[in-house]
Amino acid sequence: MTPPQHPPIIINRPSDLPGIKPPENALKQWKAKDIVKYHDALLSVMAWPENKEQLQQAKTEMVRLTSIIKEIISVDKMMDYKLSGSGIAGTELTGCFSYAITRWLVNDFSNDLELHSSEANPETVRLFFLQLIPSIEYESVTTGELGLIQRIRKIKGKNNSTDIKWLISLFETVAISYHAKEFLFNELKIFVTWKLNLPFASRSYSCLPQKNIFYDPKLLKATDVKKIGQRKLPLPNRLSIKQKKQLVDVAKSTLLFIYRETDPFTFASADAVKLFTLEKGYSIGLYSMQKGHRLSIESYIGYLVFKNGIPVSYGGGWIFGKRCQFGINILEPFRGSESGYIFSLLIRVYHQYFDVNRFVVKPYQFGKNNKEALKSGAFWFYYKHGFRPEDVQLQKLADDEWDKKAIDKRYRTSIDLLKKFTSSNLVLLLSKKSVPVFDASVVSLAITSYINQQFNGNRNKAVAASEKKTITELNIKNLTSWNTYEREALIQWSLLVQAMLDLSKWKMEEKKQLLKLIKSKGDDEELNFIKMLQGHRRLWKELCNKLS
Repeated sequence: MTPPQHPPIIINRPSDLPGIKPPENALKQWKAKDIVKYHDALLSVMAWPENKEQLQQAKTEMVRLTSIIKEIISVDKMMDYKLSGSGIAGTELTGCFSYAITRWLVNDFSNDLELHSSEANPETVRLFFLQLIPSIEYESVTTGELGLIQRIRKIKGKNNSTDIKWLISLFETVAISYHAKEFLFNELKIFVTWKLNLPFASRSYSCLPQKNIFYDPKLLKATDVKKIGQRKLPLPNRLSIKQKKQLVDVAKSTLLFIYRETDPFTFASADAVKLFTLEKGYSIGLYSMQKGHRLSIESYIGYLVFKNGIPVSYGGGWIFGKRCQFGINILEPFRGSESGYIFSLLIRVYHQYFDVNRFVVKPYQFGKNNKEALKSGAFWFYYKHGFRPEDVQLQKLADDEWDKKAIDKRYRTSIDLLKKFTSSNLVLLLSKKSVPVFDASVVSLAITSYINQQFNGNRNKAVAASEKKTITELNIKNLTSWNTYEREALIQWSLLVQAMLDLSKWKMEEKKQLLKLIKSKGDDEELNFIKMLQGHRRLWKELCNKLS
């Protein structure tokens, strides 16, 4: 192969965007990795443009680039293979996804989705269809040693639906629980191929419409988390049904392009999605889960950060009282940009909208069983933004190490010491009165211990006895008006009540408040549950005394 006529261009800042575009014939000779780097560099420029002309130049170049890529992969199968999984418009993405996500892909992109393969053996496939197909069809279900695709085609006959669409339709018509469907689907180990033919269904063009673009030639490096966190948060935007669906679709696809899923995106409630428009071109979408998928005592709220409409960061917070276990991920093309400022904006949103005052980062985020985070010195990213080890001795050690770094700019903390820091959580405390100090997992473990000690591990007896006693203590006359999700919340919370609380000493008003709290798990807005849980003083007093 002849050398490229124009060397690959790597752009770290918008100002690096060259005035002369790489010629088409040069692009066609680039390696796949350099094409992806150039594509991602254009995305970075579109997120952080210095001026209107530069933004338009990047957009025009993106259209040209994706057009050339489509032309390349139409004739070069090896390049088609190498660019698969890049998320670039016109390429393919093959992966193994959850039942919920596969169903979403079938519903929204059925013409561009196909069943690629299955790792399930013939016996698993046979047992699978025996659960879903009338037993009288045993000849089609059991004859032969067939894989999933062959078995589907034998059973569906002349049905014109694609294999994956037919399979999902079969799931939809079977009268079993969602969790059973998810389990069965997972057993098939299905891989699907998504052809990114629609422009918005790709990293190249997936974004939110943005009326006001923010232009700035300088990146924000130094930030004060606590100071930014106190800036008044605007009210969430008024969103149409179409805008809410778009926010959910962008969140799901953003993670699929990097082969990931998170529950707040996979099971997002479009009705409950929120969008905050902030300064400097930033906006933050908040995602809470559909009722049937919410956690029992915590609230897992996901987020997607947009810069000038382009997704640049994702993650979530597990809210429990005034405590929030927090995680942040900057999408790869945008790392090293304004990570600290993005982090500050997220703290601001969660602090003010959810009234969270204690932010906790688990050790994995900064190095425990995470080589990338360890090598990058992620610990110091959190330290620089106000987080400190919960362990007092480690906090003093970190302070001393920080002083050394301040004196000698070339000084680097050893990997061994960074590993030592991972033996403790990191915490950012915005109020000394914030409760709880403990994690929700501590409550969960206490409930498991209660079931084992009081009921010898018999979960059915534990649930029945706990629910019956809780109904009596809360003076619940009947449950006919309770919906499915409220009933499920009552079952789960009855175990907590009997394991951790002594309602015999509670005032009537405190019991009524607890009853409202339990039922709020079935509300359309999970914010109601978060606020009620935070405001129940008697509950926190007993939990803290029990677990101190």
